[in-house]
Amino acid sequence: MPPLWGLALLGAAGFAAMKLVRREMNRIEARLSEAALRSEDAPVRLERDPATGRYRPQGDV
Repeated sequence: MPPLWGLALLGAAGFAAMKLVRREMNRIEARLSEAALRSEDAPVRLERDPATGRYRPQGDV
């Protein structure tokens, strides 16, 4: 009978750990989704500077 109690205890601990991990994953997913929606950064277009040969943001003088 004692091994049965041990298995039940292990199962309950595993279930609790699974719930904690799932809650944390949902929290992180919500933060990432929110950050992705807030991000309104447009890609920066680059132009080549003929004098130096380096690229810089377009319109930057």
